[in-house]
Amino acid sequence: MTGLLKLYARAALALAAALLLAASAAAQQQPEVHARDTAYTPPTLTVPVGTTVRFVNDDADIHTVTAKDGSFDSGLLFQNDTWQYVFNTPGTYEYYCLPHNWMVGTITVE
Repeated sequence: MTGLLKLYARAALALAAALLLAASAAAQQQPEVHARDTAYTPPTLTVPVGTTVRFVNDDADIHTVTAKDGSFDSGLLFQNDTWQYVFNTPGTYEYYCLPHNWMVGTITVE
C-alpha cells in the first residue's frame, strides 16, 4: 500500500470510530422506558434536567404513560408506538398506565 493509501485508510477508520462514538453518545443522551409484559422497564430512572425520555410500547396491549399529578399524558400507545417527553423541572414524576393501573414507574429529575 502506498503512503497516500495508508493515510486515507487511517482517516477512514478514524472517521468511522468518531461516528460510532457520536452515535453511542446520542443513544446515551436519550434514555428509554419500555412497556413490556404489562410493566415499565426500567421501573425507575434518574435523569438530568432537560432530558428527553423516550417511551416505547413493546406489548401487543395498548398502554399509556400518564403522570399521577396530571402533568403529562402520552395518549394511547399501540404496539411499537413511541412517545417522548422532556423533563425540564427537577422533581420526582410518578406515572402509570390508564388501562393497567398496576403498571407504575418513576422518573427522578435532578
